[in-house]
Amino acid sequence: MKKSLASGLCDTQILKEMTAVSRIPLTIVLIISFVSIFHTHAYCQETSLSIKKPAFAGTFYPSDRVTLNKMIDGFLQEVDTKGKRMSVPVYGIIAPHAGYQYSGNVASYAYAQLKGKAYSTVILMGPSHRSHFNGVALLNAGMWETPLGRIAFDHDIAKVISEQCPFIRVNPSPFAQEHSLEVQLPFLQKTLTSFKIVPLLFGSVRMNDYTILSDVLSSLLQQRSDILIVASSDMSHFHPYNKAKEIDATTLRYIERLNTETLIDNLQKGTCELCGAQAVITLMMVTKKLYGKAHVLRYANSGDVTYDKNRVVGYSAIIFYKDTNGNILTKHEQDQLIAIARTTLNEYVTKKRLPHMEIKNNKLIEKKAVFVTLTKKGQLRGCVGYIVASQPLYRAVMEMTVAASSKDRRFPPVTEEELRDIHIEISILSPLIRIYDPTMVEIGKHGLFIVKGNKSGLLLPQVATSYLWNTEEFLRQTCIKAGLLPNAWKEKETEIYIFSTHTFAEQPNK
Repeated sequence: MKKSLASGLCDTQILKEMTAVSRIPLTIVLIISFVSIFHTHAYCQETSLSIKKPAFAGTFYPSDRVTLNKMIDGFLQEVDTKGKRMSVPVYGIIAPHAGYQYSGNVASYAYAQLKGKAYSTVILMGPSHRSHFNGVALLNAGMWETPLGRIAFDHDIAKVISEQCPFIRVNPSPFAQEHSLEVQLPFLQKTLTSFKIVPLLFGSVRMNDYTILSDVLSSLLQQRSDILIVASSDMSHFHPYNKAKEIDATTLRYIERLNTETLIDNLQKGTCELCGAQAVITLMMVTKKLYGKAHVLRYANSGDVTYDKNRVVGYSAIIFYKDTNGNILTKHEQDQLIAIARTTLNEYVTKKRLPHMEIKNNKLIEKKAVFVTLTKKGQLRGCVGYIVASQPLYRAVMEMTVAASSKDRRFPPVTEEELRDIHIEISILSPLIRIYDPTMVEIGKHGLFIVKGNKSGLLLPQVATSYLWNTEEFLRQTCIKAGLLPNAWKEKETEIYIFSTHTFAEQPNK
């Protein structure tokens, strides 16, 4: 206080000297000065507010830096000792958000998977426990402080997400007394280096909001491998120990199988419980779009720590990762699908029936979106496919082989005399991801699906490369395929989707 008074007296003396020199009335100078001081104070206040101080250090986790370091190191050491680290490309985790003494051990199993990996941006998603609002709140200014230091916000990624998701708004208020994201920060600081964060708190959201946000996040993850998504969620609350384990086992099964529809249905019925359900569902939807996988690393509940098993809270550690091998068919599996398509083509064209198939390979009975392309002496002879995964892969190939040979309106049905000259190509599609920035389209990697009103058109990635189109021409040609004007892709009402393909073909001598 004395320092502030001294500064005030000094400012008054300076004002008197300014008046004497310039002959400006003292009253006017004082008004100007007070306005200046007000703005300076406002600026200082804004600067101080831009450093978000920890609200739960000392309650949910230690406020002392040394103690906090020691506690997290102990958690992570246990994971290393048990050999529970996996060598997979992780892009997402679910971690609990209770006090460290209850859930820190479980959380460490997820965070241990991040050690040694380079993430430059972490998108944090969690529930708002104390504030009620519509949409999703975003914090994007300044830094967030913990006893281990300060973390900067990623303004660029925050801007991309908020511009494409109209339900996400800058709203610092819900973050003031919210622990679900804060408790994740020290773990991130102990396992990562040189990263920024994008904090998102969920209020009340609609089903379409999940779709839009998961599309945006999927697009970002396709472009960059240095982004991590952290979904903050505890599980069932206040059930007896064995009942909690039963409820949570069902929930974990749905998460690991990426069964979002059943999980949502059971959450609404109350037979599953997640206090960070919105974040978990969003991450699951992202994973389905990326053909990723989920793996449960650890489950426990508060009864395992306190030994009070009357009313417990459940915790889980789950990773989401890119399946670099599981979704790519082996050469043998590709040949098997090609053989199925060839047998189907010959049988249908000559006898107008489908062959009987008994398929046991798990990859071939998994539901996939697929296109079958027929060419004759290098010229297109038919191309039809499923845009969404609605049939087992082998069955979809059979049905689309028939469709390409007899139902492509651009060509007459394939005849028996043509069979020897027909060449078969199969493209397995990733899920469609809606984009809002056309510059995200990569020639050679992405196919396009464009929709406006009741008109739609799709072109596979190989079409753009074969015609040497640039991105704009690819967009124009897809619009034309949809029966739209060439520049319809620029219109607000037009929806643009990208996808990738795993494409393989019959040998030329077939």
